[in-house]
Amino acid sequence: MGDVFAGFSRRTFIKSAFATGVFACTGSFPSLAKGLGDGKVRLACVGIGHQAWNDIRDFQNTGLCEIAALCDTDLEGNQCRGALKKYPNAPRFTDFRKMLDAMDGKIDAVAVMTPDHSHFPALMAAIKRGLPVFSEKPLAHTFEECELLMQAAAKYKVATQMGNQGHSGDNYYQFKEYVEKGIIDVSKLTKLVAHMNNPRRWHKWNGKVSSFPKGTDVPNGLDWDTWLGTASHHDYSKDYVQGEWRSWYDFGNGCLGDWGAHTMDTMHRFFDLGMPTEVQIKDVKGWNPYVFPMQDTLTFKFAAKGKRPAIDLEWYEGTKNKPELPKGYKAVAWGKDIPAAAGSTAKDAAKSLTPGKFFYLSDGSAWYGGSHGAKIFRCGAGKDIPKFSKPKKSSNHYKNFLLAVMGKEETRSPFSVTAPLSEVFCLGCIAQRLNRNIKFDPASKQIVGDDEANALLKGSKGTPRKGWEEFYRI
Repeated sequence: MGDVFAGFSRRTFIKSAFATGVFACTGSFPSLAKGLGDGKVRLACVGIGHQAWNDIRDFQNTGLCEIAALCDTDLEGNQCRGALKKYPNAPRFTDFRKMLDAMDGKIDAVAVMTPDHSHFPALMAAIKRGLPVFSEKPLAHTFEECELLMQAAAKYKVATQMGNQGHSGDNYYQFKEYVEKGIIDVSKLTKLVAHMNNPRRWHKWNGKVSSFPKGTDVPNGLDWDTWLGTASHHDYSKDYVQGEWRSWYDFGNGCLGDWGAHTMDTMHRFFDLGMPTEVQIKDVKGWNPYVFPMQDTLTFKFAAKGKRPAIDLEWYEGTKNKPELPKGYKAVAWGKDIPAAAGSTAKDAAKSLTPGKFFYLSDGSAWYGGSHGAKIFRCGAGKDIPKFSKPKKSSNHYKNFLLAVMGKEETRSPFSVTAPLSEVFCLGCIAQRLNRNIKFDPASKQIVGDDEANALLKGSKGTPRKGWEEFYRI
Protein backbone atom coordinates (compact mmCIF):
# COMPACT_ATOMS: atom_id res chain seq x y z
CA MET A 1 0.00 0.00 0.00
CA GLY A 2 2.35 2.66 -1.27
CA ASP A 3 5.12 3.64 1.16
CA VAL A 4 2.95 3.07 4.23
CA PHE A 5 3.49 -0.69 4.29
CA ALA A 6 6.86 -0.81 2.51
CA GLY A 7 9.14 -3.44 4.03
CA PHE A 8 6.70 -4.94 6.54
CA SER A 9 3.32 -6.58 6.68
CA ARG A 10 0.00 -4.96 7.38
CA ARG A 11 -0.28 -6.98 10.59
CA THR A 12 3.01 -5.53 11.83
CA PHE A 13 1.79 -2.03 10.96
CA ILE A 14 -1.49 -2.55 12.83
CA LYS A 15 0.28 -3.71 15.99
CA SER A 16 2.71 -0.82 15.78
CA ALA A 17 -0.09 1.67 15.20
CA PHE A 18 -1.98 0.56 18.29
CA ALA A 19 1.18 0.73 20.37
CA THR A 20 1.96 4.28 19.24
CA GLY A 21 -1.62 5.55 19.29
CA VAL A 22 -1.85 6.21 15.54
CA PHE A 23 -5.49 5.12 15.43
CA ALA A 24 -8.10 7.50 16.71
CA CYS A 25 -11.04 5.96 18.57
CA THR A 26 -13.47 6.64 15.74
CA GLY A 27 -14.36 3.07 14.86
CA SER A 28 -12.59 3.38 11.51
CA PHE A 29 -9.11 3.45 10.08
CA PRO A 30 -7.25 6.52 8.92
CA SER A 31 -7.14 6.86 5.14
CA LEU A 32 -5.45 3.54 4.48
CA ALA A 33 -6.31 3.52 0.79
CA LYS A 34 -4.58 6.81 0.04
CA GLY A 35 -1.31 5.05 -0.68
CA LEU A 36 -2.80 3.25 -3.68
CA GLY A 37 -2.13 4.69 -7.07
CA ASP A 38 -5.82 4.69 -7.97
CA GLY A 39 -7.03 5.54 -4.44
CA LYS A 40 -9.25 2.47 -4.20
CA VAL A 41 -9.86 0.06 -1.35
CA ARG A 42 -8.57 -3.44 -2.06
CA LEU A 43 -11.53 -5.60 -1.05
CA ALA A 44 -11.40 -9.34 -0.37
CA CYS A 45 -14.73 -11.15 -0.79
CA VAL A 46 -15.63 -14.22 1.27
CA GLY A 47 -18.65 -15.71 -0.50
CA ILE A 48 -19.17 -14.80 -4.16
CA GLY A 49 -22.46 -16.40 -5.28
CA HIS A 50 -26.16 -15.58 -4.85
CA GLN A 51 -26.58 -12.49 -2.61
CA ALA A 52 -22.81 -12.16 -2.38
CA TRP A 53 -22.64 -11.57 -6.14
CA ASN A 54 -25.21 -8.79 -5.76
CA ASP A 55 -23.13 -7.25 -2.97
CA ILE A 56 -19.92 -7.48 -5.00
CA ARG A 57 -21.51 -5.63 -7.91
CA ASP A 58 -22.84 -2.97 -5.55
CA PHE A 59 -19.37 -2.50 -4.08
CA GLN A 60 -17.86 -2.28 -7.57
CA ASN A 61 -20.47 0.26 -8.69
CA THR A 62 -19.26 2.72 -6.04
CA GLY A 63 -16.05 3.20 -8.00
CA LEU A 64 -14.14 3.15 -4.70
CA CYS A 65 -12.80 -0.39 -4.60
CA GLU A 66 -11.04 -3.07 -6.56
CA ILE A 67 -11.90 -6.71 -5.99
CA ALA A 68 -8.56 -8.03 -4.76
CA ALA A 69 -9.43 -11.62 -3.81
CA LEU A 70 -12.30 -14.09 -4.21
CA CYS A 71 -13.05 -16.82 -1.70
CA ASP A 72 -15.84 -19.38 -1.82
CA THR A 73 -16.09 -22.97 -0.62
CA ASP A 74 -17.73 -23.96 -3.92
CA LEU A 75 -15.75 -22.22 -6.66
CA GLU A 76 -16.97 -24.76 -9.24
CA GLY A 77 -20.61 -24.03 -8.49
CA ASN A 78 -22.74 -22.26 -11.10
CA GLN A 79 -23.52 -19.48 -8.63
CA CYS A 80 -19.86 -18.41 -8.64
CA ARG A 81 -19.44 -18.07 -12.39
CA GLY A 82 -20.44 -14.42 -12.57
CA ALA A 83 -17.77 -13.22 -10.16
CA LEU A 84 -15.08 -15.54 -11.53
CA LYS A 85 -15.71 -14.35 -15.08
CA LYS A 86 -15.81 -10.68 -14.07
CA TYR A 87 -12.55 -10.85 -12.09
CA PRO A 88 -10.38 -13.48 -13.84
CA ASN A 89 -7.15 -12.12 -12.38
CA ALA A 90 -8.23 -11.96 -8.73
CA PRO A 91 -6.57 -14.66 -6.59
CA ARG A 92 -9.04 -17.45 -5.71
CA PHE A 93 -9.41 -19.43 -2.51
CA THR A 94 -11.82 -21.92 -0.97
CA ASP A 95 -10.69 -21.25 2.62
CA PHE A 96 -10.76 -17.73 4.10
CA ARG A 97 -7.90 -18.64 6.45
CA LYS A 98 -5.60 -19.39 3.52
CA MET A 99 -6.79 -16.23 1.78
CA LEU A 100 -5.98 -14.01 4.76
CA ASP A 101 -2.50 -15.53 5.04
CA ALA A 102 -1.76 -15.27 1.33
CA MET A 103 -3.15 -11.74 0.97
CA ASP A 104 -1.54 -10.28 4.09
CA GLY A 105 -0.59 -6.69 3.24
CA LYS A 106 -2.39 -6.91 -0.11
CA ILE A 107 -5.96 -6.18 1.01
CA ASP A 108 -7.53 -3.29 2.93
CA ALA A 109 -10.93 -4.72 3.92
CA VAL A 110 -12.96 -7.93 3.90
CA ALA A 111 -16.61 -8.50 2.96
CA VAL A 112 -18.18 -11.69 4.38
CA MET A 113 -21.30 -12.77 2.49
CA THR A 114 -21.74 -16.44 3.34
CA PRO A 115 -24.46 -18.50 5.11
CA ASP A 116 -25.43 -17.24 8.58
CA HIS A 117 -23.45 -19.87 10.51
CA SER A 118 -20.18 -19.03 8.75
CA HIS A 119 -20.09 -15.24 9.15
CA PHE A 120 -18.44 -15.37 12.55
CA PRO A 121 -15.08 -17.11 11.99
CA ALA A 122 -14.23 -15.15 8.83
CA LEU A 123 -15.20 -11.85 10.45
CA MET A 124 -13.27 -12.59 13.62
CA ALA A 125 -10.16 -13.67 11.72
CA ALA A 126 -10.19 -10.46 9.66
CA ILE A 127 -10.86 -8.18 12.63
CA LYS A 128 -7.97 -9.71 14.60
CA ARG A 129 -5.72 -8.82 11.69
CA GLY A 130 -6.89 -5.21 11.96
CA LEU A 131 -8.97 -5.34 8.79
CA PRO A 132 -12.28 -3.44 8.41
CA VAL A 133 -15.17 -5.81 7.76
CA PHE A 134 -18.57 -5.83 6.06
CA SER A 135 -20.96 -8.63 7.01
CA GLU A 136 -24.18 -9.77 5.44
CA LYS A 137 -27.08 -9.90 7.88
CA PRO A 138 -27.76 -11.18 10.44
CA LEU A 139 -24.39 -10.43 11.99
CA ALA A 140 -23.84 -13.94 13.34
CA HIS A 141 -25.60 -17.22 14.05
CA THR A 142 -25.54 -17.15 17.86
CA PHE A 143 -25.89 -14.66 20.68
CA GLU A 144 -22.36 -15.38 21.90
CA GLU A 145 -20.88 -14.80 18.45
CA CYS A 146 -22.59 -11.39 18.24
CA GLU A 147 -21.16 -10.48 21.65
CA LEU A 148 -17.64 -11.51 20.67
CA LEU A 149 -17.74 -9.64 17.36
CA MET A 150 -18.91 -6.47 19.09
CA GLN A 151 -16.09 -6.79 21.62
CA ALA A 152 -13.48 -7.53 18.96
CA ALA A 153 -14.53 -4.56 16.83
CA ALA A 154 -14.13 -2.29 19.86
CA LYS A 155 -10.77 -3.81 20.82
CA TYR A 156 -9.17 -3.61 17.37
CA LYS A 157 -10.93 -0.35 16.43
CA VAL A 158 -11.83 -1.37 12.90
CA ALA A 159 -14.61 0.00 10.71
CA THR A 160 -17.57 -2.41 10.63
CA GLN A 161 -20.83 -2.55 8.71
CA MET A 162 -23.71 -5.04 8.56
CA GLY A 163 -25.54 -5.44 5.27
CA ASN A 164 -28.99 -4.12 6.15
CA GLN A 165 -28.83 -1.73 3.21
CA GLY A 166 -31.90 0.26 4.19
CA HIS A 167 -29.95 1.67 7.12
CA SER A 168 -28.39 4.08 4.65
CA GLY A 169 -31.69 5.00 2.97
CA ASP A 170 -34.63 7.31 3.53
CA ASN A 171 -35.94 5.19 6.39
CA TYR A 172 -32.74 5.76 8.38
CA TYR A 173 -32.70 9.54 7.97
CA GLN A 174 -36.44 9.86 8.48
CA PHE A 175 -36.54 7.82 11.71
CA LYS A 176 -33.49 9.59 13.08
CA GLU A 177 -34.89 13.09 12.52
CA TYR A 178 -38.49 12.30 13.48
CA VAL A 179 -37.35 10.94 16.84
CA GLU A 180 -34.80 13.69 17.47
CA LYS A 181 -37.34 16.43 16.69
CA GLY A 182 -40.22 14.74 18.53
CA ILE A 183 -42.33 14.23 15.40
CA ILE A 184 -42.48 10.69 16.70
CA ASP A 185 -42.79 11.08 20.47
CA VAL A 186 -41.20 7.97 21.97
CA SER A 187 -42.90 8.67 25.31
CA LYS A 188 -46.24 7.90 23.62
CA LEU A 189 -45.29 4.59 21.97
CA THR A 190 -47.67 1.75 22.85
CA LYS A 191 -46.90 -1.15 20.46
CA LEU A 192 -44.49 -2.05 17.66
CA VAL A 193 -45.11 -4.59 14.90
CA ALA A 194 -42.91 -6.12 12.17
CA HIS A 195 -43.94 -8.82 9.72
CA MET A 196 -42.93 -11.03 6.80
CA ASN A 197 -45.80 -12.98 5.24
CA ASN A 198 -44.40 -14.21 1.94
CA PRO A 199 -43.32 -17.78 1.13
CA ARG A 200 -39.87 -18.86 2.31
CA ARG A 201 -37.70 -21.88 1.59
CA TRP A 202 -38.63 -23.92 4.67
CA HIS A 203 -42.29 -23.84 3.74
CA LYS A 204 -41.55 -26.64 1.27
CA TRP A 205 -40.95 -28.96 4.22
CA ASN A 206 -44.50 -28.24 5.44
CA GLY A 207 -43.27 -28.85 8.98
CA LYS A 208 -42.66 -32.52 8.26
CA VAL A 209 -39.02 -33.08 9.11
CA SER A 210 -38.21 -35.97 11.45
CA SER A 211 -34.43 -36.15 11.06
CA PHE A 212 -31.42 -34.59 9.42
CA PRO A 213 -31.12 -35.62 5.75
CA LYS A 214 -29.11 -38.70 4.84
CA GLY A 215 -25.57 -37.86 3.88
CA THR A 216 -24.37 -38.23 0.29
CA ASP A 217 -21.07 -37.81 -1.54
CA VAL A 218 -19.61 -34.31 -1.48
CA PRO A 219 -19.70 -32.74 -4.97
CA ASN A 220 -16.39 -32.17 -6.72
CA GLY A 221 -14.94 -28.79 -5.90
CA LEU A 222 -16.88 -28.21 -2.67
CA ASP A 223 -14.76 -27.71 0.45
CA TRP A 224 -17.36 -29.16 2.82
CA ASP A 225 -15.23 -28.94 5.95
CA THR A 226 -14.71 -25.21 5.50
CA TRP A 227 -18.38 -24.75 4.54
CA LEU A 228 -19.33 -26.28 7.90
CA GLY A 229 -16.88 -23.98 9.66
CA THR A 230 -17.59 -23.75 13.39
CA ALA A 231 -20.90 -25.66 13.10
CA SER A 232 -21.27 -29.16 14.50
CA HIS A 233 -20.52 -31.94 12.03
CA HIS A 234 -23.16 -32.87 9.45
CA ASP A 235 -22.67 -35.18 6.50
CA TYR A 236 -23.13 -33.36 3.20
CA SER A 237 -26.63 -33.07 1.75
CA LYS A 238 -27.99 -30.95 -1.06
CA ASP A 239 -30.73 -29.94 1.39
CA TYR A 240 -28.19 -27.83 3.29
CA VAL A 241 -26.73 -25.77 0.45
CA GLN A 242 -27.81 -23.27 -2.23
CA GLY A 243 -29.83 -21.23 0.23
CA GLU A 244 -31.44 -24.19 2.01
CA TRP A 245 -29.12 -23.63 5.00
CA ARG A 246 -31.49 -20.87 6.18
CA SER A 247 -34.16 -23.52 6.86
CA TRP A 248 -32.12 -25.37 9.50
CA TYR A 249 -31.58 -24.23 13.08
CA ASP A 250 -27.98 -25.49 12.94
CA PHE A 251 -27.06 -23.19 10.03
CA GLY A 252 -29.56 -20.35 9.64
CA ASN A 253 -31.52 -17.75 11.58
CA GLY A 254 -34.73 -18.26 9.64
CA CYS A 255 -37.09 -15.59 8.44
CA LEU A 256 -36.41 -13.46 11.51
CA GLY A 257 -32.68 -13.21 10.81
CA ASP A 258 -33.32 -12.70 7.12
CA TRP A 259 -35.98 -9.98 7.20
CA GLY A 260 -35.93 -8.67 10.76
CA ALA A 261 -32.79 -6.74 9.89
CA HIS A 262 -34.74 -4.90 7.18
CA THR A 263 -37.91 -4.19 9.17
CA MET A 264 -36.94 -3.85 12.83
CA ASP A 265 -33.61 -2.05 12.50
CA THR A 266 -34.72 1.58 12.73
CA MET A 267 -37.29 0.88 15.45
CA HIS A 268 -34.69 -0.99 17.48
CA ARG A 269 -32.08 1.73 17.09
CA PHE A 270 -34.02 4.98 17.36
CA PHE A 271 -36.52 3.76 19.96
CA ASP A 272 -33.50 2.54 21.95
CA LEU A 273 -34.94 -0.91 22.60
CA GLY A 274 -31.82 -2.75 23.69
CA MET A 275 -32.36 -6.30 24.93
CA PRO A 276 -35.79 -7.85 25.65
CA THR A 277 -36.67 -9.19 29.06
CA GLU A 278 -38.91 -11.87 27.61
CA VAL A 279 -39.70 -13.54 24.29
CA GLN A 280 -43.15 -15.12 23.95
CA ILE A 281 -44.21 -17.41 21.11
CA LYS A 282 -47.69 -18.38 19.89
CA ASP A 283 -49.66 -19.26 16.73
CA VAL A 284 -47.04 -21.84 15.82
CA LYS A 285 -47.63 -24.20 12.89
CA GLY A 286 -45.28 -26.82 11.50
CA TRP A 287 -42.92 -26.87 14.49
CA ASN A 288 -40.21 -29.51 14.58
CA PRO A 289 -36.72 -29.73 16.15
CA TYR A 290 -34.79 -29.37 12.87
CA VAL A 291 -36.13 -26.57 10.66
CA PHE A 292 -37.93 -23.34 11.43
CA PRO A 293 -41.73 -23.51 11.80
CA MET A 294 -43.98 -22.56 8.91
CA GLN A 295 -45.47 -19.76 10.95
CA ASP A 296 -45.36 -18.19 14.39
CA THR A 297 -45.86 -14.93 16.25
CA LEU A 298 -43.15 -13.68 18.59
CA THR A 299 -43.59 -10.96 21.19
CA PHE A 300 -40.41 -9.27 22.40
CA LYS A 301 -40.97 -7.43 25.67
CA PHE A 302 -38.70 -4.44 26.32
CA ALA A 303 -38.39 -2.60 29.63
CA ALA A 304 -38.93 1.16 29.90
CA LYS A 305 -35.87 3.28 29.09
CA GLY A 306 -35.52 7.06 29.36
CA LYS A 307 -38.73 8.68 28.15
CA ARG A 308 -39.89 5.51 26.40
CA PRO A 309 -42.34 3.30 28.31
CA ALA A 310 -42.11 -0.47 28.49
CA ILE A 311 -43.21 -1.78 25.11
CA ASP A 312 -43.86 -4.95 23.10
CA LEU A 313 -42.56 -5.61 19.61
CA GLU A 314 -44.63 -8.24 17.80
CA TRP A 315 -43.15 -10.27 14.93
CA TYR A 316 -45.44 -12.15 12.51
CA GLU A 317 -44.20 -14.70 9.97
CA GLY A 318 -46.04 -17.21 7.82
CA THR A 319 -48.15 -16.75 4.71
CA LYS A 320 -51.43 -16.85 6.63
CA ASN A 321 -50.25 -15.35 9.91
CA LYS A 322 -50.94 -11.71 9.17
CA PRO A 323 -51.07 -8.96 11.78
CA GLU A 324 -54.14 -6.83 12.25
CA LEU A 325 -53.41 -3.67 10.29
CA PRO A 326 -53.95 -0.18 11.69
CA LYS A 327 -56.80 1.92 10.35
CA GLY A 328 -55.61 3.96 7.39
CA TYR A 329 -52.86 1.49 6.42
CA LYS A 330 -51.98 1.45 2.71
CA ALA A 331 -50.17 -1.33 0.90
CA VAL A 332 -46.45 -0.84 0.38
CA ALA A 333 -45.35 -2.58 -2.82
CA TRP A 334 -42.10 -4.15 -3.94
CA GLY A 335 -39.98 -1.55 -5.67
CA LYS A 336 -36.73 0.39 -5.64
CA ASP A 337 -36.69 0.67 -1.85
CA ILE A 338 -38.08 -2.81 -1.12
CA PRO A 339 -36.48 -5.66 -3.09
CA ALA A 340 -38.70 -8.71 -3.56
CA ALA A 341 -38.17 -11.64 -1.23
CA ALA A 342 -36.38 -14.59 -2.79
CA GLY A 343 -38.97 -17.04 -4.06
CA SER A 344 -41.77 -14.45 -3.97
CA THR A 345 -43.54 -12.89 -6.93
CA ALA A 346 -45.72 -9.85 -7.50
CA LYS A 347 -48.68 -12.25 -7.41
CA ASP A 348 -47.61 -13.45 -3.96
CA ALA A 349 -47.39 -9.86 -2.76
CA ALA A 350 -50.87 -9.10 -4.06
CA LYS A 351 -52.27 -11.98 -2.00
CA SER A 352 -50.23 -11.15 1.07
CA LEU A 353 -48.32 -8.24 2.55
CA THR A 354 -44.89 -7.06 1.55
CA PRO A 355 -42.57 -7.15 4.57
CA GLY A 356 -42.88 -4.11 6.77
CA LYS A 357 -43.57 -2.51 10.12
CA PHE A 358 -46.01 -0.27 11.93
CA PHE A 359 -46.38 1.16 15.41
CA TYR A 360 -48.99 2.84 17.58
CA LEU A 361 -48.91 5.87 19.89
CA SER A 362 -51.11 6.71 22.87
CA ASP A 363 -52.50 9.79 21.08
CA GLY A 364 -54.35 7.42 18.74
CA SER A 365 -52.01 7.82 15.79
CA ALA A 366 -50.23 5.03 13.95
CA TRP A 367 -47.35 4.88 11.47
CA TYR A 368 -46.54 2.25 8.86
CA GLY A 369 -43.90 1.50 6.28
CA GLY A 370 -42.18 -1.22 4.27
CA SER A 371 -38.73 -2.71 4.71
CA HIS A 372 -35.19 -1.66 3.77
CA GLY A 373 -35.00 2.04 2.91
CA ALA A 374 -38.72 2.65 2.39
CA LYS A 375 -40.22 5.72 4.08
CA ILE A 376 -42.81 5.53 6.82
CA PHE A 377 -46.20 7.27 6.68
CA ARG A 378 -48.76 8.38 9.22
CA CYS A 379 -51.92 6.32 8.86
CA GLY A 380 -54.73 8.33 7.30
CA ALA A 381 -52.39 11.17 6.31
CA GLY A 382 -51.69 10.06 2.76
CA LYS A 383 -48.31 11.05 1.38
CA ASP A 384 -48.31 14.35 3.28
CA ILE A 385 -45.61 13.72 5.88
CA PRO A 386 -43.17 16.12 7.54
CA LYS A 387 -40.02 16.74 5.55
CA PHE A 388 -36.73 15.35 6.78
CA SER A 389 -33.13 16.14 5.96
CA LYS A 390 -30.98 13.83 3.88
CA PRO A 391 -27.54 14.81 2.56
CA LYS A 392 -27.75 15.65 -1.14
CA LYS A 393 -24.78 13.38 -1.82
CA SER A 394 -25.60 10.74 0.75
CA SER A 395 -23.54 7.58 0.27
CA ASN A 396 -25.33 4.28 -0.09
CA HIS A 397 -24.56 1.43 2.29
CA TYR A 398 -21.63 0.07 0.28
CA LYS A 399 -20.04 3.42 -0.42
CA ASN A 400 -20.50 4.37 3.23
CA PHE A 401 -18.45 1.34 4.30
CA LEU A 402 -15.67 2.01 1.80
CA LEU A 403 -15.50 5.67 2.78
CA ALA A 404 -15.25 4.55 6.42
CA VAL A 405 -12.32 2.31 5.48
CA MET A 406 -10.71 5.44 3.99
CA GLY A 407 -11.44 7.36 7.18
CA LYS A 408 -13.86 9.76 5.46
CA GLU A 409 -17.19 8.66 7.02
CA GLU A 410 -18.47 6.66 9.97
CA THR A 411 -20.47 3.57 9.14
CA ARG A 412 -24.22 3.79 9.74
CA SER A 413 -24.67 0.16 10.70
CA PRO A 414 -21.59 -0.67 12.82
CA PHE A 415 -21.38 -3.79 14.94
CA SER A 416 -21.97 -1.68 18.07
CA VAL A 417 -25.50 -1.11 16.67
CA THR A 418 -26.12 -4.32 14.75
CA ALA A 419 -24.77 -6.85 17.25
CA PRO A 420 -27.52 -6.02 19.80
CA LEU A 421 -30.11 -6.07 16.99
CA SER A 422 -28.87 -9.47 15.83
CA GLU A 423 -28.90 -10.72 19.42
CA VAL A 424 -32.63 -9.97 19.53
CA PHE A 425 -33.02 -12.23 16.48
CA CYS A 426 -30.93 -14.94 18.14
CA LEU A 427 -33.20 -14.90 21.20
CA GLY A 428 -36.25 -15.16 18.95
CA CYS A 429 -34.69 -18.12 17.13
CA ILE A 430 -34.19 -19.91 20.46
CA ALA A 431 -37.88 -19.45 21.30
CA GLN A 432 -38.78 -20.79 17.84
CA ARG A 433 -36.43 -23.74 18.17
CA LEU A 434 -37.74 -24.80 21.58
CA ASN A 435 -41.32 -23.65 20.93
CA ARG A 436 -41.62 -22.03 24.33
CA ASN A 437 -41.38 -18.66 26.02
CA ILE A 438 -38.03 -17.56 27.45
CA LYS A 439 -37.08 -14.92 30.00
CA PHE A 440 -33.87 -12.97 29.55
CA ASP A 441 -31.78 -10.92 31.96
CA PRO A 442 -30.23 -8.01 30.01
CA ALA A 443 -27.75 -7.32 32.81
CA SER A 444 -26.19 -10.80 32.95
CA LYS A 445 -27.10 -11.57 29.32
CA GLN A 446 -28.41 -14.96 30.34
CA ILE A 447 -31.71 -16.79 29.84
CA VAL A 448 -33.34 -17.26 33.21
CA GLY A 449 -34.55 -20.60 34.59
CA ASP A 450 -34.06 -22.62 31.39
CA ASP A 451 -30.70 -24.40 31.07
CA GLU A 452 -31.49 -25.82 27.63
CA ALA A 453 -32.34 -22.40 26.22
CA ASN A 454 -29.37 -20.80 27.95
CA ALA A 455 -26.99 -23.30 26.35
CA LEU A 456 -28.29 -22.28 22.92
CA LEU A 457 -26.86 -18.78 23.43
CA LYS A 458 -23.60 -20.49 22.44
CA GLY A 459 -25.22 -22.50 19.64
CA SER A 460 -26.12 -26.09 18.87
CA LYS A 461 -24.47 -28.95 20.73
CA GLY A 462 -21.02 -29.55 19.30
CA THR A 463 -20.39 -25.89 18.45
CA PRO A 464 -17.66 -24.84 17.97
CA ARG A 465 -16.44 -27.94 16.18
CA LYS A 466 -13.01 -29.25 17.16
CA GLY A 467 -10.30 -27.23 15.44
CA TRP A 468 -12.36 -24.03 15.29
CA GLU A 469 -12.10 -22.93 18.94
CA GLU A 470 -9.49 -20.24 18.23
CA PHE A 471 -12.06 -17.93 16.67
CA TYR A 472 -13.84 -17.61 20.00
CA ARG A 473 -10.78 -15.99 21.58
CA ILE A 474 -10.52 -12.24 20.99
